[in-house]
Amino acid sequence: MFVFDKKHLATILAIAFSAMMLPDLMRLPAIYAIPSVIYLLSFNFCVMYIISQMRGLASILIPPIFFISALTSYFHGIYRIKIDKELLFLLLETNSGEAGEFVTSELLIFGTIALLFSLGIGYLLKRSTGKFQLKTLALLLLFTVPATVLLGKYKKTPQVKIVRPVVATKYVFPYCVFNGLAEFSGQYAKNITQNELIGSAKMDSLALKQEDPLKLIVIIGESARADRFHFNGYPRETTPRLSKEKNLVNFGAITSFAAYTRLSVPAMITPATLAKPETTMNSYLGIFKKHGFKTTWLSANDRFTSNDTPTTNAIGDIDQKLFRNKFGRASYNSFYDAMLLEPLKGVLKNADVNQAITIHTRGSHANYAARYTKEFRKFIPDSYGEDMQIDMVNNAYDNSILATDAFIGSIIDLVRDKNAIVIYSSDHGESLGEEGRFGHGDPDIIEQREVPFFVWYSNTYNLLNPDIVAALKKQQGAKLSHDVFFPWVINLGGILLPHSTQPVLIKARNVQALQE
Repeated sequence: MFVFDKKHLATILAIAFSAMMLPDLMRLPAIYAIPSVIYLLSFNFCVMYIISQMRGLASILIPPIFFISALTSYFHGIYRIKIDKELLFLLLETNSGEAGEFVTSELLIFGTIALLFSLGIGYLLKRSTGKFQLKTLALLLLFTVPATVLLGKYKKTPQVKIVRPVVATKYVFPYCVFNGLAEFSGQYAKNITQNELIGSAKMDSLALKQEDPLKLIVIIGESARADRFHFNGYPRETTPRLSKEKNLVNFGAITSFAAYTRLSVPAMITPATLAKPETTMNSYLGIFKKHGFKTTWLSANDRFTSNDTPTTNAIGDIDQKLFRNKFGRASYNSFYDAMLLEPLKGVLKNADVNQAITIHTRGSHANYAARYTKEFRKFIPDSYGEDMQIDMVNNAYDNSILATDAFIGSIIDLVRDKNAIVIYSSDHGESLGEEGRFGHGDPDIIEQREVPFFVWYSNTYNLLNPDIVAALKKQQGAKLSHDVFFPWVINLGGILLPHSTQPVLIKARNVQALQE
């Protein structure tokens, strides 16, 4: 009967799991890489050798753990995606179209190999044998235990900071998967047991009388970083339309709430803050509805029916919710933000009432080359694969910003001759090859947190609301964050929050006449 020594099996598993961190290890200087490899191999061997002694349990648990770790390490190696609870929430809330953009032939081949290896490990575990050799394990523990203690005790020293992301269990496979699952489970339980969100209409508010029906349009971008907009100093001409707008008040780069959509967007539209980012109240649209505005949420994304996302939960009870899979026939992969213009025109036909409209776009979400049509292929070549050629990635990303510029410009054209204001900011930024990073999800990375923020107002709006425009312009040059987004949107809609502790744009005492 075929048997396999547990010590040899533990060695194979130690090498396999350690190899999942190879891209990170290769980025380290040799003086750090060599001891890191030795530590990882020793630590993984100890863990796998102990687990392999429980042959029945190990043969059930290790194969799926290896397969899941291998798949996540694939994306971590290419994009440097952080494996944590937010990634697991993202996977839970994604749709088939979005997920399909990341499924490539290379991934399928890698996944097949990982699956076969996992099955092979399961086969070997069931037939593993060999006496438990305490001496071998003890010798390795004499090295790994003190090293682990020192890594934790001196984690703030410069040298340890370099190696911790490559060897600490919080970051390495398979332990980061367990850590992510544990945090995910805790947060998921908290989400389903939390109290229902408070309606924003309960906030104290006062509305200024609008002499002409006001059209307030909020555009929430996706993965757009501030430094890729030409009017923010980027050398490429990515904003040819918006750069010509005379009534555009630009605030440059502001700090986003998070580096994930599912965290940032709900915080943007509710009275959350950087200090307290938890969503406890519904969106500002509830306040607008309270004061007689017709309220609309128009989204390029799908509405989840069986498992609403934090964003769809935070919208609240409003007049109209239009999601892509409800108003459009285009599939996820063939949809462009410009397709939101037709339903927006339909919403704006209600000309005789105040309207508060929020548009949630696809923006510059990866795959960037799928976010624009041929007319915006200004920067080429822009076709990149899993090799993530930086020049091509950046060309495609800049083209997506160019498409965003045209999209916002088209919305402005729809309301140019009305009493209107258009507000734009993105949920988070994006890494585009900096130090090998791609995508988003890490709140500690600056390019994933600095987002654009600007406001356009019509001539009629300026004529009717000169004090608000003056207050807006006065804030240019200030260091801002998404903390201002919720109160400013409300203020720009002519509604005051007299008892708010948030950084409001205008206060009640600054306005002489308040009328419902």
